Amino acid sequence: MKPFYLYLACVLLLSVGWRHEARVTDSPRAVPAIDHILLEVKDLDRSVVFYHDELGLKVRKRSGDFVMLEAANIGIYLWSKRWKWSPAPPDRGRPPQGMYPHFVFPDVKGLVERLRRNGYRIVADPKDHSYGTEAFVADPDGYVWALISR
Repeated sequence: MKPFYLYLACVLLLSVGWRHEARVTDSPRAVPAIDHILLEVKDLDRSVVFYHDELGLKVRKRSGDFVMLEAANIGIYLWSKRWKWSPAPPDRGRPPQGMYPHFVFPDVKGLVERLRRNGYRIVADPKDHSYGTEAFVADPDGYVWALISR
């Protein structure tokens, strides 16, 4: 009977699709989940236009100098203040910091063309790879995001 249940489990996983879900548990060795990414921004309204109007993230809450946006699986929070321990950003925006989160879109090439027309800096034009089409764009503060289509 065991081979049948193993087969059944495989069929069910394949039929509904494997989905990775982060779970928070009380175990000290549990793998942590990422709740959100907090970005320090210079102009909150300009950043909301980029993340909400251009990329389509949902605005969950806005209060003073803080906005909570939501992608399909993670929060992107914008804050126009900065931590006391955080160095002031350079006048010309932020250079890439070596971390490039990836947003998934159905049509990266079309999105990049629209962002280009709307004046956003395209760091790297769309390129086809074995894993999909990938491009890099900077937000109004210079944070670089990867955009990918699979």
